[in-house]
Amino acid sequence: MSVETALGTSASHVLGRKPKSTPDEIILVAWSIFERNGFDSTTMADVAFAVGISRRTLFNYFPTKEALLYPAVDEYMEHFGALLMDRPGDEPLFQSLEYCLHHSHDKQIELEDRFNPGPTVHAARLADGAVRYSRDHWAREMEQVVARRLEGQPGGAALAGFVGALAAQVWTEITKYLKAAGPDGDISEALAEVMASLRKLFS
Repeated sequence: MSVETALGTSASHVLGRKPKSTPDEIILVAWSIFERNGFDSTTMADVAFAVGISRRTLFNYFPTKEALLYPAVDEYMEHFGALLMDRPGDEPLFQSLEYCLHHSHDKQIELEDRFNPGPTVHAARLADGAVRYSRDHWAREMEQVVARRLEGQPGGAALAGFVGALAAQVWTEITKYLKAAGPDGDISEALAEVMASLRKLFS
């Protein structure tokens, strides 16, 4: 099935319309194609064509097709980072991180409701390539936000690196939980289980 057919429009209309270029708009168009044609069958060229931008421009926004599965990551991390920076300076780091994860839940729900991923997107997020992408991206983001919080503190960079490595494992465990739980798996429940294990580790 062609992109034009999937979107219910003609190629001339797609090419002639005002290009969409914000990351959120690109993701919404991509998801509509994923749901119609399948994630594996859709190329980055298909997405770029449907949005009305070049492949090069699309890759400037999203380095891989897997990146299209995770909307508004920067928005979530800005929220998380602001919470972390506001925590008391003498609060143990693990306690601060747990607080921020808990109080970022509403933001996560807001983003899921805003983009409303369908079953194909949900399934694609659990594929090996998407898991690797999201795990590594989440780890880098967490390391960076913790590094900002600990900037200037002795050993701060090393602690941030440890948090990044731990975040990667946390995401791996969450993914295992969601795969086992099936379509009804709840990421909040998965995170709660993982954090309970971490509390035992650090107690």
